[in-house]
Amino acid sequence: MFDNISPVVKNLLILNVVVFIGAGFIAPELSDDLTLWYYQNPKFQVWQIVTHMFMHGSIMHIVFNMYALLIFGPPLERWMGTNKFIFFYFASGIGAYLLTTVIDFIEYQSIVSELAGQGYGAQEITEIIFTPNRGTNLWQGMVGASGCIFGVLAGFAYMYPNIKLQILFIPYPIAAKWLIGAYVLYETLSTFGILSLQDNVGHAAHLGGAIFGFIMVWYWKRNDMDSYRID
Repeated sequence: MFDNISPVVKNLLILNVVVFIGAGFIAPELSDDLTLWYYQNPKFQVWQIVTHMFMHGSIMHIVFNMYALLIFGPPLERWMGTNKFIFFYFASGIGAYLLTTVIDFIEYQSIVSELAGQGYGAQEITEIIFTPNRGTNLWQGMVGASGCIFGVLAGFAYMYPNIKLQILFIPYPIAAKWLIGAYVLYETLSTFGILSLQDNVGHAAHLGGAIFGFIMVWYWKRNDMDSYRID
């Protein structure tokens, strides 16, 4: 398996592991600077839009993301080429950021309106919103390559829809379009509060990455026909 890792996927795996070890164990004081905060949070810095893609909150978080990248990334990279895959990966992550920010902005405006109506001043509102455990989730930062990974998953499902995938605890393989499609549907329902099975998970980031990844692969496939699609 590891002999067949494509170049960009290999370097992304290494970089994610290095940052995870560095920020988690060697220099944890850098974590806040590399984590992505809501853009009106005093902790926000523009570089966090990229750096948060290499941060992970736990070993299971990075293991799951890197395993998915290892399995689904190389076929896409070989089809796209190195430069296009780099663009695709980071664009999916930025798409995850954009959708999350839009949803957070709607929540932010609602909270500001409510608190202002109760007589709170601007400084007090900022402190309430961005102080931990004061009744909102906007104080929390976002970390992880999950937005990028969901772009990869969506792109893979579009390019190779009928490839059979085997997952734990299910005794028979499932076509990529159904397995990944069900996962994206779950993230969609969770993003809009229809399902609420997991707390502290960036469902909007997952959905945003999947949307952007799908659109890019759909567009490139439509405008650059190739002979590498596997059915």
